[in-house]
Amino acid sequence: MMVTNVLLTGVGGQGIITASSVLAEACRLAGWQVIKSEVHGMSQRGGSVISYVRLSPATPIHSPVIPEGAADLMLAFEPLEALRQINQMKPDAHVLVEETRIPPVTVSTGGYLYPEDCLARLRRSGRQVTVIAAYQRARELGEPRAANTIILGAASALLALSQEFWLTALTQRLKPEARAINLRAFEVGRQLVQ
Repeated sequence: MMVTNVLLTGVGGQGIITASSVLAEACRLAGWQVIKSEVHGMSQRGGSVISYVRLSPATPIHSPVIPEGAADLMLAFEPLEALRQINQMKPDAHVLVEETRIPPVTVSTGGYLYPEDCLARLRRSGRQVTVIAAYQRARELGEPRAANTIILGAASALLALSQEFWLTALTQRLKPEARAINLRAFEVGRQLVQ
């Protein structure tokens, strides 16, 4: 089997690095080849964060960087960040995108306008776009910070990793006080895509 390239993108504070660590750990637990890397923009100030996770049941992986135009799956925690990274995706890639906007500093200071048509432009790209209301669902669960786990749950329905590895990875990577709510959030995400 070939290498699957997963690109995670959003802004600082959304749990992108945690999500990529859980994905990589689930792969490791399954005995898969996996390597990840990330780019932290001004992440503590709401800047862009990108994480690459490359995985395969058997094929050796030699580089942590996804070649341009070769990503199979995008987990986008913010619509504009998804649009910024859409050219990294294969023409038939699947894009899971959170619908809630987080305007960048350049917009909030009045320098630029947030594009009104981000989701429409993503759909026009030809990729398979699934819009997810992860933050809304996480708020309904009583923990908005679990939105990243809802997106991971949705991704788990698209990747051929057994659910047991996902649940073990979540348990290992999250603080004890956050585990129960995140395990519920993960299941909510799976149901959104199944």
